[in-house]
Amino acid sequence: MKIVFIISSLGSGGAERVLTLIANYLSNKYTVTIITLSSEKPFYKIDKKIKLIQLDLLKISRNKFESLYNTVKRILILKKTLKQVNADVNISFMTHTNILSIIASKLNQQKIIASEDIEYYYYNNKFLFFIRKIVYKFSDFLIVKTFADKKNYDFLKKVCVIGNPLPSISFKIDSKKEPFILAVGRLDKQKGFDTLIEVYSKIDTDWKLYIAGEGKERENLQSLIKSLKLENRVILLGIREDIFEWYAKASIFVLSSRKEGFGNVLIEAMAFGCAVVSFDCPYGPNEIIQDGVNGLLIENQNSQALAGAIKKLIDDQVLREKLSQEALKVRETYHIKKIIGAWEEVIRLVL
Repeated sequence: MKIVFIISSLGSGGAERVLTLIANYLSNKYTVTIITLSSEKPFYKIDKKIKLIQLDLLKISRNKFESLYNTVKRILILKKTLKQVNADVNISFMTHTNILSIIASKLNQQKIIASEDIEYYYYNNKFLFFIRKIVYKFSDFLIVKTFADKKNYDFLKKVCVIGNPLPSISFKIDSKKEPFILAVGRLDKQKGFDTLIEVYSKIDTDWKLYIAGEGKERENLQSLIKSLKLENRVILLGIREDIFEWYAKASIFVLSSRKEGFGNVLIEAMAFGCAVVSFDCPYGPNEIIQDGVNGLLIENQNSQALAGAIKKLIDDQVLREKLSQEALKVRETYHIKKIIGAWEEVIRLVL
């Protein structure tokens, strides 16, 4: 069987990581091709058996006319490329790429599975809602990440929930966790790192806060850190290729997002035995965390409650260790073999 994956780019994001994990795993059984709309070098390692086609189509549009022209051009070139690859099934990731891929695939009369890696209302764009509602009806199946988000697609018949897989690695944990707090994610407003830094500033502790990731909010976050006189206590690590080593060392992991599509970093931290605390934001955390059992779930954007929970974890080693042990069970829930099995079942249904 031939499978082609389509995505805008293969940068350091969560959807890119998930696509790479799934594609690499499936390449051991099937012929796999990855098509990207950009020419950006892949951040994650791609199996040598996979053919990578980079279309270099992500040109900036200066006006509405150029935007329409570039969109049509992308669809036509993608259509031609998909025709040449001639896979048994096409699988696209992320909203904008899904729309282009569904149109291109159906013009070729090919099977297409779309995967939504962000929550339905992420873009808050009425025109995009309208286009998506029309185009998604032509997909052969839609995969979403949470049961809560699935409810937003009641206009579709073929929708299923498949969580994201953990990487196929040995989750080695440091014999003695180090006393620091870790947060991981893209540096933008959605991730709520500004809230986290302000919350941290009110906690009386000598534990440092490390934030791994990169993005457009770096300068603002640096300014906030400076204004709160936290230069020696809050450290922005940038993108870390050794992020698993940081999970392995960290005692506490915090997810401060205003909203999420799933929460890849949450299950990764739990798989490495971090005691996790998260806002109950839409969507994801409350389908991963059982409050007080394998982590702490806090009312969304309740800064005072988050500060209290972090302080409680710092002070209570017994609680940290209890949550840490229970958190390890995500290794089975989101094991890549289990997730791939669910994907293969959808592919069988489509074919």
